Amino acid sequence: MKSHLLKPSFFLVIIILSACATTFRGVEVEPGATYFQGELKTLLSAPLPKVESVVKEVMEELDFVAVDLQSDKLRARARARMADGTRVKIGIEAEDFESTRIRIRVGTFGDQSISRQIYKHIQRRLKGNS
Repeated sequence: MKSHLLKPSFFLVIIILSACATTFRGVEVEPGATYFQGELKTLLSAPLPKVESVVKEVMEELDFVAVDLQSDKLRARARARMADGTRVKIGIEAEDFESTRIRIRVGTFGDQSISRQIYKHIQRRLKGNS
């Protein structure tokens, strides 16, 4: 009798644990870009200074207000606000001389669709400046 109760409960525990494991993985939103814990992360094939200037141009193009960009030779951080007051943060970090890693967070908990839009603007601008 006990073995009949143990088998279904064992399978139920396995299903719950496998569902939890999938929620901790990043979701690939674009080729090469993942969205995890409210942040879109990707590696761009452009040097840091170029990515930095493109990020600033994109923020101005999207009419973000209070754009603040702080940088050194290895990393930069761009912060701004959208018209409704939502904070936008973009972390930029040199991976090597020809590639740069960026992290985009919109709001406190993240907004995947707006992060994707910002990323697409950055990508389009980088391809146009090549």
